[in-house]
Order: sequence, then structure tokens, then C-alpha cells
Amino acid sequence: MDFLALNDLVNQAVYGPGMMLVFILVGLYLSVRAGFPQLTRLGVALRETLGAIRERSYSFGGQITPFQAAMVAMSATVGTGHLVGMVGAVLVGGPGAVLWMWLAYLVGMATKFAEAVLAVHFRRQYTDGSVMGGPMVYIRYGLGKRMAWLAALFALFTALAAFGIGNLTQAGAVGNALAQEFRVPPAITGLLLAVLVGVLLGGGIRRVARFAQFVVPVKLALFLLGVLPLLVLHLADIPRALALVFSSALSFEAVAGGAAGTAISLGLAEILKAGVGRGIFANEAGLGSAAIAHAQAQVDHPVRQGFWGLTEMLVSLLVTTLTALTFLASGLWERFLGGDRVEAARFLFAEHPLGVAMLALMLAVFALGTMVAWGFYGEEAAAYLFGEGIRWPYRLTFVAFAFVGPLGGLAALTSVADTLNGLMAIPNLIGLLLLGGLLGRLVQEFFQGLPWQPPDEE
Repeated sequence: MDFLALNDLVNQAVYGPGMMLVFILVGLYLSVRAGFPQLTRLGVALRETLGAIRERSYSFGGQITPFQAAMVAMSATVGTGHLVGMVGAVLVGGPGAVLWMWLAYLVGMATKFAEAVLAVHFRRQYTDGSVMGGPMVYIRYGLGKRMAWLAALFALFTALAAFGIGNLTQAGAVGNALAQEFRVPPAITGLLLAVLVGVLLGGGIRRVARFAQFVVPVKLALFLLGVLPLLVLHLADIPRALALVFSSALSFEAVAGGAAGTAISLGLAEILKAGVGRGIFANEAGLGSAAIAHAQAQVDHPVRQGFWGLTEMLVSLLVTTLTALTFLASGLWERFLGGDRVEAARFLFAEHPLGVAMLALMLAVFALGTMVAWGFYGEEAAAYLFGEGIRWPYRLTFVAFAFVGPLGGLAALTSVADTLNGLMAIPNLIGLLLLGGLLGRLVQEFFQGLPWQPPDEE
């Protein structure tokens, strides 16, 4: 068996139904431990985050504000998968996939909350003011030296996966979109991306955070400008789309669709995999990547940053839901069921007043934000493994990948990186599971008004 065949087998396992069940079960366990914060504390979370952006004191550790940390995490999360990826989920699993996507988000909120809380609790603050945190740190210092190998595995998977999910995939999407809609040569796109990513990563987390604070609102504004006209156009069909979501979620019947109008049989397993899979890998809850950003927050208690994790998930859920409902209401899902997601997205945005150019612009901005944030994630993971001296070599390598991404021809490398991205979840979920009791105690102490006591550094 050659290497790529082995990679395919591992990929099927880490993105298969069994692994998705693990995501759900760990999320449910963390929900119980934390007192279901996505339901019982949602109002508190919104007041502590969106309602207190200006009022919060930013003098407690970290390098960036809690809002900026959340923006870095959101910049990485809200990427091309929220647009083309959500269309693809409907094409694979039909309308019912949306309901299971919602379920994955609901459970994943507790997971993202836990990641942010533990990231702040166990972060390492150094004498020069720099901070390191994330799953590799809360696994290593939360579970002890005997689990250092598990922390190293997470860091290795993250450092390598960033070149794929956070770079080649995003850059390739930008290159294709700009070449098709604006006739921009892929080499020019690659050069522009390389320069922008290099300049932003070169300034460290503070420059990355300032960029994220700017680009995330731009992403959301572009998204609303792109999707709302289409929603208005198909407003009368929204109730029918919602009815389809619920009626199809448990359907075993064939669904009419496809280019030839044939019937495509969608089993429950396919619907679940499409919906839950899109929910998990769109919001990144359980992968642990966002925890690397949340660890940088200047905050007086880990639970406060956990609330930003909940808010981040709500925004991500809104984007994926509106994308899915727009696509379902358009009726194009029946025509393209089982077909190409990029082509389907292009046909959807052909109805926009600005045409498919609007989709190309959205993809470009979404992808750039994701690339910069994931560049930081990969750099932090590499620095954990190899020390501070690896930062500039890693950045330069990441920039080189940003240049070649739009040129294509690296499908094998992208496939391996995709597998590594899925593998990130395994050490992270183990860490979250074993630290669930501590999570519950931190939440309880916060609502009892007790001061936070950071753990003693080894």
C-alpha cells in the first residue's frame, strides 16, 4: 500500500461517522460539565461579549483584547467552507443535512467554550510579555509530563495542517475565483497573497489581531451584501426551504435531483455525515485551533473568554444557516444534487445584482482572513515544538505556499494536510475529556464570584 492510499484510509476514518459520534459525545459531556452554557448562559455570554466590548478592562495577562482574540478565531473559522462548503453539504446530504448541522453547532458550542476556558487557564506568560496557549499547552500542563507526547502530536498536526486547510485550499479557491471572474493570472494572485500574508504574519499576534479586528466585520458585511439580495429574491420560498430541512432530516427516500433529473437515494448515514461533518469542520469546535487565539486574550477570568467562544459560534452558525437557506430557497439544490459545489455556488450568485463577481470577492476576503489566522496557529504550534527560532523559517515557508496555492498541482499535499487537520481533533478531544472536571469547577467558581487562581507553573 502506497503512502497516498494509506492517507485515504486515515482520512476516511478521521472524517467518518465514528469520529463524528466522538465529537458529539465529547460535546455533550462538556455541556453537562459546564452546565449547558449554550442554553443557560447565552444571555450572559452576549452581555459579557458584544455588550461589553468597550467597557471591559484589558489589564490581565495576554497580548491582545478579548475581542481581538475572538476576531482572530473567527477570521480563521469563517472561511470559504461557510460559502462553497455549505452548498456542498446540501448537495451531498440534501436539505436534511442542515438540521444535523444545527445539532453539531449546538453541541459544539460547549466544546468551543471549553477550549477557550482551558486555553486561558493554562497559558504560559513569559517575561518578554509573549504568551503561548492552546491545546498543546493545556494538554501538557493540565495532564502533566506523562502526556507531553500527546501535546506534541497536536502541535505537529497543527503546524503541518496549516499549510493545507489554512493556506493551499484557501489560496486555490481565491486563485480559481479571480481567474474565472476577473481574468487575474494565478501567479499574480499568488504573489499578492504571499505579500499580504507575509507582511501580516511578520508583525506577530498584535498585527494579526489588528487585521482580524478589521477583516471580520468586512467579511460579515460582504456576506450580508452577498446573501441578503438573494434571500429577498427568494423570500416566498423560505418557508418551504425550512419545511424541507425538517422533513428531510430523517428521510430514507430518494430525492429528485441531478443534472438529468434522476432520483438520488440519500440514506440517513449520508445525511448525518454531510450535516454533522459540515457543522464540525465549519466551526472548528473540537479541532482546538481557535483555542490558540483565545489564549492570547487580556482577561481576568478564563470563563469570560469562554463566552467569546459561544458568541463566535453564534456568528458562524448565522453565516452557514443563511447560506444554506438561500441555496435551498433558490431551488438549485435539486438541479445540482450530487454535483459540483463550486458550479452550484456560481449559479446561485449569478442571480445577484453584481453577478458571480460578488462570490469571487467574498471568497477572496474570506480566504485571506483564514490564511493569516491559520498562519499564526501553525507558527505557534511550530514554536511549541522547536522553540522561538522556528518562527521566521515557518513564516517564510507559509508565504511560499501562499504563492503556489493559486497555481494548483499540489492536490496530494492538500489531501495529506486535510487528513492532518482531522487528526488534530484526536489529542484535543482526549485533553478536553480528561479536563472536563476542571472546566466544571472553573465555571462554578466564576458564577460564585470567586477569584481565578492560575495553576502553578512547573
